[in-house]
Amino acid sequence: MPYDLITTLLNFPGFQVSDIRTEDRSAFRMVFVTIESLEGTHRCGECGKTGLPGYDSHLQEVRHLMWWQSFTVVRFRRYRVRCPDCGIRTEALGFVDLRGPRVTKPLLGLVYELCKVMTHKAVGILQGLHRGTVREIDKAMMEKVQSERSLEGITVLGFDEIAVGKGQTYWTMISALEGPRGPELLNIVEGRKEKSLQPFWTWFGKDRARLITHGVMDMWTPFRKSLRTHCPTAQVIFDKFHVIRHLLDAVNEVRKQEFKRLGDRMKGVLAGKKFVLLSRRSNLKREGRKALEELLLVSPRLLKAHFLKETFGHLWEYRSRIWAMKFFRKWVASLKWSRMEPLKRFAVMVEEHLDGILSYCEKKVPLGYVESTNQKAKNVIRRAYGYRDDRFKKLKIIQACTPWMNEFQPWSHDP
Repeated sequence: MPYDLITTLLNFPGFQVSDIRTEDRSAFRMVFVTIESLEGTHRCGECGKTGLPGYDSHLQEVRHLMWWQSFTVVRFRRYRVRCPDCGIRTEALGFVDLRGPRVTKPLLGLVYELCKVMTHKAVGILQGLHRGTVREIDKAMMEKVQSERSLEGITVLGFDEIAVGKGQTYWTMISALEGPRGPELLNIVEGRKEKSLQPFWTWFGKDRARLITHGVMDMWTPFRKSLRTHCPTAQVIFDKFHVIRHLLDAVNEVRKQEFKRLGDRMKGVLAGKKFVLLSRRSNLKREGRKALEELLLVSPRLLKAHFLKETFGHLWEYRSRIWAMKFFRKWVASLKWSRMEPLKRFAVMVEEHLDGILSYCEKKVPLGYVESTNQKAKNVIRRAYGYRDDRFKKLKIIQACTPWMNEFQPWSHDP
């Protein structure tokens, strides 16, 4: 037959191409491919029962992948069947979904992949689809991937909150830090209270929760209570970056006190040096290091505060709780005659949460991933100039923060 090659390339099992026509519409060339079924029976779209005769039919058109530079439309007769169990139902076909946008599954997969690297408007222009249709496809495919993702083999969870919208509105992002696919963002729930996390534990499952050995989080009490309620044997690991943030706040408070104590005569040296003092010395460039040296020469108190800030990070390098404890005790002892009250208050706070900090000595987990998800989530929201649909926003954040989900694979979806 003249269309055997096209039938093979189209790859719709049970159908063959019977006609191909081209038409020019709205400055675009459209290719209309008519296909006919090779089978005399049909499959129920509700229960999947096969071998059913057709009840009635209608002509249907769906969009397919582009043929060179022409938009392609596939025409076929779609039947309704009389199922003995379900009644009259629309037949199920392998190349098109029963419900949703009128596009084939290969085009669904391609649009979904393109939305990872392009805007919905750009994808719509490229594929000749309405922007709303592209958004509908993107959301439906993300829902499908999220619902079918495997949760087996996860042993370490990470908790972090992100501020969304105006006011004190927070979402909690729960990540898997150890699992078969490496670090990945699992889910996002609204709020950051203990009861707000209940939907996640219901979705995650009780049996999987019992396998969790560690939970990484900041020092927010509801996170700890929720983990201990659902994972009684799990150990808490406090996130290094949240602890360091409190340390930087204390050092900055010392800087403000020195600014007031030394007065106007040192204003030119102390003013505008906040980020120079709080940054790690190894990250400063030549001009920054010079400004830091001038600042530390002016105030011995700032010199000591800077030294304590630089050395405190060694606490996470130990593999023994005993030696880490000795280091911390020595670090606290150096504050005895310093008269730096902000750092002393910070030491008291660390003392109260020391067990969760020292847990990192026994379990080296990727702490940076928990903090990076927060920044990636903000970038997703910023690039989109906000979202009206909260569910769609959550799915986009999950996709952006999950490496295997965000990988661009345009031809990985089977017809």
